[in-house]
Formats: sequence, structure tokens, C-alpha cells
Amino acid sequence: MALGISSIKRNFGLKLTALLIALLLWFTFNYLGAAQSPYTKTIELPLGIHQVASGLVASVSAHTVSVELAGARTQLDALTPAGVDAFIDCTGKTAGTYSLTVNVVAPEGDKVKSVTPPHAIVVIDAYAYRKVPVVARESRGGPLPAARVEPDTITVAGAQSAVARVVAAEVTVPVHAARQALAAEVKPVPMDGSLAPIAGLASEPPIVRVTIPARRAAQPRG
Repeated sequence: MALGISSIKRNFGLKLTALLIALLLWFTFNYLGAAQSPYTKTIELPLGIHQVASGLVASVSAHTVSVELAGARTQLDALTPAGVDAFIDCTGKTAGTYSLTVNVVAPEGDKVKSVTPPHAIVVIDAYAYRKVPVVARESRGGPLPAARVEPDTITVAGAQSAVARVVAAEVTVPVHAARQALAAEVKPVPMDGSLAPIAGLASEPPIVRVTIPARRAAQPRG
């Protein structure tokens, strides 16, 4: 018994110091390490629209979202926007305006911490289309009576409320080009009655050909 007590007392200070160091290391790894925030990464993603019912079209107020992910650093450093999907689910939605949650699907093991914005306004409308004339104007707004457009009508398609506002499609030609012979392919832009462009519509064909003949030289007077 005395021998046991004597061995404990021998180098007692060193043994106590070693014990305290071991306890400190254990506390550091088990508590402080667990309290540290995991590695995070923020990426910008395009916002898609899924499950729109047949015969309907949808538009969304936000075209991109910012997503913060948490996980293993090696995995997040290798992650690209192509590996994450951000979308609005329109399952069961009819025509109308909705505030819907932004869904994010990330690779297994990565946790989605935040999504900005977390919701988006989605407008769902009936699909419609109609034929409209194509008019040519110079970039300052003046008419081009000599211009020939082929084809001279196009079909615009998209949300019914937007299609109903279209009165014509416009192609513009730079002023300097409008004063000389020209043959160019131009994208027509759907316009409303105030000649304001209407976004979000598709055109068929998407490109038309604009031809302006050369001006005849003035004949000298005899």
C-alpha cells in the first residue's frame, strides 16, 4: 500500500500537468470543434419553372436566386451551379398569380442554409397566339416606306394577356443604314398600341429579312 502511494506521489506535478493537458485537448476537440460553423458556399442559380399544366404558360418575377450551402469543404469547392437545381413547382396551379416557394435540390451531403429570395411571384396564364404585321422603322422612329419586309407578318405566342396587347411587330434599321441600299436579317419585336415593346413572347419566324433598295440618282435637267 505504501509502495502504491509512493509511486503516485513520485513526479506528481508532471502527472497532474499531463492530465490537465489531456483534459484540455479533449475539451477543445469535442466542444470547441463542434461549435465551429461548417464550411459554406454561396452560388447564383437560374430559377426554373416546373410542372406547368398543358395549355398554360408561366412567368416568374425573379430570374436568379442566391443559395447558401453548408457541407464538406472539398465537396463544396468542387460544386458548380450545374450541380444544383433551383425551381418553382407549379403542380396543380391554374391561371392566376401566386407567391410560391423556391425549391433547391443540392447534392447529397450538402445542406441548404438559405435561399434568397425564398419566394417568387409566378403569373400563370392561358397560352395564345396570333398573326400580326411587321413594320420597319428607322432607329429614330421614322417610317421606312421603301423598306420591304419578308415575311410581312409573323406569329407571336405566349401568355394570352400579353398576346392580346400586341398590335404589330417592329424591326428597326439604323438611321445611316436607312439612307442607302440595305439587305439585313432583323429580329422583330412585338409592340403594343403605344409602340412599347412587350417582353416574354416568342415569334415565328424569329428573324425577318429587311431590304431597302438603292436610291435612284437624280437625273440632270435637260
